Amino acid sequence: MESDLELVQRFKKGEKEIFEKLVRRYQHKVYNTTYRMLGNREDAGDLAQETFIRVYQNLDRFKEKANFATWLFRITTNLCRDQLRKRKREPATSSLTNSGDGEQEILIPDNQYSPEKVSIEQERKREIQNQLGKLPLEQREILILRDIQDFSYHQIAEILKISPGTVKSRLSRARRSLRDKLQGIVKGGITDGS
Repeated sequence: MESDLELVQRFKKGEKEIFEKLVRRYQHKVYNTTYRMLGNREDAGDLAQETFIRVYQNLDRFKEKANFATWLFRITTNLCRDQLRKRKREPATSSLTNSGDGEQEILIPDNQYSPEKVSIEQERKREIQNQLGKLPLEQREILILRDIQDFSYHQIAEILKISPGTVKSRLSRARRSLRDKLQGIVKGGITDGS
């Protein structure tokens, strides 16, 4: 399998159709990131598409000493930030907390899961997404990049242009904030069905 760098080099040499391989390689991670940041499928799809348009338009200027994935996710997170700022300036017609259109994954019950257990699991995931959407942007993006996308501290530092130490401290605060929010929900009346 060709590395990202090899694909980028082929693109720069004029093989523009090779870009499709990069899209296929990263489309799910980019969409998942935009969905987790924005909490809305339609906006996430639009922004994921915009991300790849920007990448295509700027790939000739990509510096090959950089890591393609970190460059791609810097573009992704910057577009998410811009979209979230734009939402703050416009009158709200929908929000992360009422998206209700829910999950990127579809749980298909098998013989070991009752419809009730599947429903509880889907509700739990919706609530996690809801609470994730209520975190400050810098905490949300750190959690998404580390705990959902599994980027290393160094990669996150490159994506967000911050030090690895700042990544660690923000991640710790973000995890604590999310845990506190979720514990508050459980204490406030949402149960796990047991």
